[in-house]
Amino acid sequence: MSYRLPAISLALALLAAAPLAPAADLKGLQLVEDEQGTRALVDVDSLAGYKLFTLANPDRLVIDLADARLAPGLRLPGPNGLVAGVRTGQPAPGTLRLVFDLGGPVRS
Repeated sequence: MSYRLPAISLALALLAAAPLAPAADLKGLQLVEDEQGTRALVDVDSLAGYKLFTLANPDRLVIDLADARLAPGLRLPGPNGLVAGVRTGQPAPGTLRLVFDLGGPVRS
């Protein structure tokens, strides 16, 4: 039993000393419409991973950004082209969700 206390103390000290990976900041989001259609330009300072999918009824394009958060003061863009609106959420801790409300179906 005398060996467990130092081992637990060492493990707790290592956990406390380990730096936590900072979350990526979503620094910008723009909607651009041109002759090819509407594009979303997503500006993040780093990216651990993402998941892209579409939903129907109503039509939406969803992007989940792993280990990400909104940068302070970020302003979401207004409607543009096929995109009727943009909103954000957090479906799980550490995941930033971007939801693009659409005027019709799209290819992702």
